Amino acid sequence: MKLIILGLGNPGNKYLGTRHNLGHWFVDKLAHAHNSTFQKHKEFMVSSFKWETNDILLLKSLSFMNLNGKGLTKFFCMNSNPENSLVLVQDEMNLPLGRVKFSQGKSAGGHNGVKHVIEEIGFSPRRIRLGIRGQDEISCSLSDFVLSKLTKQEEKSFDDLFPKLYHTLHLLIFQGFSNACNYINRYPIPAPSH
Repeated sequence: MKLIILGLGNPGNKYLGTRHNLGHWFVDKLAHAHNSTFQKHKEFMVSSFKWETNDILLLKSLSFMNLNGKGLTKFFCMNSNPENSLVLVQDEMNLPLGRVKFSQGKSAGGHNGVKHVIEEIGFSPRRIRLGIRGQDEISCSLSDFVLSKLTKQEEKSFDDLFPKLYHTLHLLIFQGFSNACNYINRYPIPAPSH
């Protein structure tokens, strides 16, 4: 299996640790878990590694969020079935903090980064949507909220979530999309089984 994982976000240190960059956070953690580093390649920062016999390609766009799909189709030459090889990882305002949804074929749901990817590639790919909505009403604009930094408590909750997201990808690769969805779409998400 060949898997392309695009973590949505904005380039540059200014956006590190923001809610809108959770896609970047995830692919950074995944690369670190596999002792892999990112190198610049055209429109993306790219990291690649083997997960047993499977080729994994991690991408972070060098364009801003609203143009995250730019140049993506060039990577599909790796795989004859792009609809099954691409996974987007994104922040999701329509889900509460701590909730995750793994889905395919859904609309962009108001997320401009997702919208641009769909426009560029011509289909709605598999997406891991990470909930960012807190319990309290936000006291600023939506754009200010998603571009603001995670609190220390929120950072910890995402760090605690990472092993479950990692297990989800393991299920996707070795047991298929349905099994991955059945695991991560539950709440509370159970601890990974070994």
